[in-house]
Amino acid sequence: MAMSEDELSAMKVAELKIRLKEMGLSTTGKKADLISRILDATEDVLILDEDDDEPITLVQEDEEEVMEAEVFEAEILDEDDSEITEETTTSSIKMDVQVATKGTAWYKDGTTIATVLVVLLLFGVGGWWYLNSEASVFQTAPSRYGDNLRFDVNDGLIQADGDEMVALLRDAISPSALDDVCEKLQIDFSGTGSASIKDGSLQDLIDPMDTNLEGAVKALDAYGRTWNAVESSLEYDLAADLSGNTWSAINPETCSSLEWLNRNNQLNIDITQWHEITERGLMRSETSLDFIDAEGQEYSAEATTFDGVVGFDSATDLIEGMLLPMHPVNIYDVFGLQILEEGQKSKDNEDYQGWGWEVGSATTIGGQDAIQIRMFHKQIGNCLGRAEMVIWAIPEQPLPAKQIVDISIDKSQKNSGCSLLESQAIDLTFPEGTFVTQYTLEQTEFKQGDDLLDWQQFYATRPLSSDGKPSTSSLVAWTTHMPDDSSIRPFTLEKAVSCVISDADGFGAAHIALNGDGYVFAAKDDRSGDSPIWNLSWVSSSEAGWVRVTWFSEGNCLNSGDGPLAGDDKPEHARDKIPQTYKLALLENRMLSSDRYPDLHPQITSNGEVRDDVQVGYALVVPEDNAVSEWLDDLGFMPEGQVTVYLERTWTEGNTEHSLRVGMDGESARMGGWILTSTPA
Repeated sequence: MAMSEDELSAMKVAELKIRLKEMGLSTTGKKADLISRILDATEDVLILDEDDDEPITLVQEDEEEVMEAEVFEAEILDEDDSEITEETTTSSIKMDVQVATKGTAWYKDGTTIATVLVVLLLFGVGGWWYLNSEASVFQTAPSRYGDNLRFDVNDGLIQADGDEMVALLRDAISPSALDDVCEKLQIDFSGTGSASIKDGSLQDLIDPMDTNLEGAVKALDAYGRTWNAVESSLEYDLAADLSGNTWSAINPETCSSLEWLNRNNQLNIDITQWHEITERGLMRSETSLDFIDAEGQEYSAEATTFDGVVGFDSATDLIEGMLLPMHPVNIYDVFGLQILEEGQKSKDNEDYQGWGWEVGSATTIGGQDAIQIRMFHKQIGNCLGRAEMVIWAIPEQPLPAKQIVDISIDKSQKNSGCSLLESQAIDLTFPEGTFVTQYTLEQTEFKQGDDLLDWQQFYATRPLSSDGKPSTSSLVAWTTHMPDDSSIRPFTLEKAVSCVISDADGFGAAHIALNGDGYVFAAKDDRSGDSPIWNLSWVSSSEAGWVRVTWFSEGNCLNSGDGPLAGDDKPEHARDKIPQTYKLALLENRMLSSDRYPDLHPQITSNGEVRDDVQVGYALVVPEDNAVSEWLDDLGFMPEGQVTVYLERTWTEGNTEHSLRVGMDGESARMGGWILTSTPA
């Protein structure tokens, strides 16, 4: 429907320019010129429509004929559904299909028919993004199977100050070269990296007959179910110098003022992720970290995790937002098909994972046209310091040609924009100290893939939400402990607790607690010796403690050690918050499954059975009573206790010591993941 002059006058200049682009017209001139151009074009359209209501179809008779055209001003039009094959990116265009368009104002302002056809063809193969040299206007491009970005990493810095902040980094990958660091840590790094999307074959799909999904690959989720997914990889090859303070030689528990230096190290990081194609959700991540010091000592960690960041504290959203700059930002994921113009700013409902943005001016980078975009995390800026990025976006690719990251985290830096609840949550969940990371990623090469990713495509072999999960009818309530009921471990948890309950002389305080209102909030077995052992941690309304129960024969148990738990080690007694869970044996059997977790299976089994040096256990964590939990409780959102079932194994192979830990949710049987560390023995 044609718009009147008054309606057009009420529009903004940017809106008028967008409308002109949709019509294939020039966007130069003052506002009055833009309005006049639209009105003139509308009159021409009405005249043409009156003359002939039928569409004008341009047919290329000879498929081998190549049309030559010089493109001087590429004004890109609306999205076209025609599939066009592009032979070159300059003047030679091979036409393989019909190009149909209405006889409207495509040919205004001296634009030749040949140029219009070339623009249409270019748009058919890659017109998700356009740059107009007359105004800084961009539209982003989606990812494709086979995309590959290579980049340099320069001016890299990770710095942590403060006992708690350094401990957070050190303990996350311990044992490692960072074990010698305390109070202050600095890592200077540079190197190269790449970000790519796998272009899978039909054989990589669940059903090779799903030819429309070619490019995707099958992948296992947290329940061991198979889905079709997009596989993406991120690789870093870095040189790193480490420095900081180290422990006192006189008192190893005290941090000294002596500076610790560890130069000329090599750090390799590989991250592979799988996003399910229908719902686009992250379902699996595999991370490999390999650190080699100047003396050739190697430390490595391999982690497999499922889904996104999991947590119940208010810091979870912040953590997810903080992860965004750790890889080249997918510009299309942030902006979609939104048109970007200089001076444009995000509105509150347009933030991406908490990140606001502002479009800067057009520029060039590496000889290519680009537009600069500043991004900033609002909540971090209000409550934790700053988190900012500047990215340079160029046509025809979803990843930036350059990305500068500047993050400084310090909860003492919160300002008036941080709400009382956010402030209290951060005080309770974030460590004291500062964390700084800065670096620059700059493109060295980009190879565009072929087919667009198959997002939101349904497929017949897609699992149902209930597939692969144990029935909720198998959930059981606790009495004094999480039910075990194992048929493969002779010394079950039931037998260990029975020994404690029946032997007052041998088990003292634990006996009294478990015969009263006490329960076992954590337990771990040990079958590596001649006699199996259960280490039980218990709590009652009056006290808490631990006890080691050693089993010699049926009904013959021994207290091989016990003690109290006090201070921070003593949990809250909250029997009313213990959730129903599946039995320990059921969850253990799922973790041992070669079908559900084939990568994990050989590391924890031998001849199809759990290895003797694999420890089985669980831990119940009950939310503490504080301002945040009281607020959540008032709103009815307060979670119950959380139960995690885990397997642990430590072994030595040659000159390398390995440590493996596996975790699964006791209430849902959802695998959380596993991490394997390897260090010099």
